[in-house]
Amino acid sequence: MTDEKIDRILAKEDELIPSSGFVGSVMGRIREEVAAPPPIPFPWRRVVPGLVLAGVGLGWAAVEVGRQAIATVHSAQPVVVQIPDAILRPVQGLGWTALAVGISLVSWGLARRISGESRLL
Repeated sequence: MTDEKIDRILAKEDELIPSSGFVGSVMGRIREEVAAPPPIPFPWRRVVPGLVLAGVGLGWAAVEVGRQAIATVHSAQPVVVQIPDAILRPVQGLGWTALAVGISLVSWGLARRISGESRLL
């Protein structure tokens, strides 16, 4: 298509006129939006203590892991505990599973406490 053909096609287009009631319905929605209450602000005062506590906990854990690693490197005789395989295999992932469940329950409890009475569960 050439520019002349496109110009001719666009020149023949009728003027767009909104349907009856369109302007009224749009203005009605605008008035509803103006009259709506403002959105609920984010509860930063409740979140900040949890974030600080999580940061302190992670920092403490990092320090303890570093301290234990240094102590292990410097110890002349590492302590080796021999646990029979018959006992170790069934419970090998139990500690990590318990830790994951505990962290999940604590975070769920904190979320419920922060959000208030939601009556979901």
